[in-house]
Amino acid sequence: MKKVFLILTMFFLFQNGLIGYAKTLVIDSKKQFSFAKKLMQKGDFDYAILELKRFIYFFPDDQKVLQARCLLGTCYMRSGKYEKAREIFSDICKSHKNDKYAQKALFLIGESYYKQKVFDEAEYYFSLLIQRFPKSELYDDTLYRLGWIRMYQNRWKEASNIFSQIRQTSPYYGKSKALARSSLKGETLPYKSPKFSGILSAMLPGAGHAYVGRYKDGCVAFLLNGVFIMASIEAFHEDMDVMGGMLSFLELGWYAGSIYSAMNVTHKYNRKLQMDFLGRFKDNLYIEPFIEPYKEGGVSIKLRFDF
Repeated sequence: MKKVFLILTMFFLFQNGLIGYAKTLVIDSKKQFSFAKKLMQKGDFDYAILELKRFIYFFPDDQKVLQARCLLGTCYMRSGKYEKAREIFSDICKSHKNDKYAQKALFLIGESYYKQKVFDEAEYYFSLLIQRFPKSELYDDTLYRLGWIRMYQNRWKEASNIFSQIRQTSPYYGKSKALARSSLKGETLPYKSPKFSGILSAMLPGAGHAYVGRYKDGCVAFLLNGVFIMASIEAFHEDMDVMGGMLSFLELGWYAGSIYSAMNVTHKYNRKLQMDFLGRFKDNLYIEPFIEPYKEGGVSIKLRFDF
């Protein structure tokens, strides 16, 4: 028994000795940063986020920390986590108010809202970028985005004016000139009036739906309202006042609902008309997922323009 105990003791001591002499893992800042960028190139943005966070945590004094934060925000954008991306870019704007980092961060905040189709917020940040940095290298890119926002907002003349301001030196110049002309055609789109649609439905249930070509829905609305009206009249005619009152109350709901529905489908009709029109054009601005360093230490957003 003593021999067994001695053998076990020597085994554990030997094992601990091996552990003690195990090679220590050393994290190298260059390799860590390079690994994170390779993950981005592969499109593994969630894993890249983890590795960039690890880099920032272990090397807080490294000169690439700010670039890593920019990359982190870009990864959040590409993975659809727009709110987290904006938090990072907002912090960069606060800490670097007057340099190229702030320009890129403002642009990407606006771009994040644009991707979410929150156009009022996107317009605010793009306009702020032009206001604060009128000589920014992203000036034409920002105008291009603002032009598209105006088109989404049905502000066709303003869109045309903005596209016309893009400079000849920009790769967007030719396309923007074409958009400046084509966007004016948006004013001739045959939109329907939601208000008029509601009035038609108030006069004759279902007429508002027929106004925008929803004939099946119009027939359903007409029949339902007609059935409830006739049932209410019949109930009162048979001295069933309580039943008549209940049916009249239900009919009032169907009547108001048909008016609201007519106005709603008219808005949908107009949106589809607008989106079909915009679908004729190609949004040629693409943001690559990387922010590369300038030789002088700044950062650059890679933009690609396809004709």
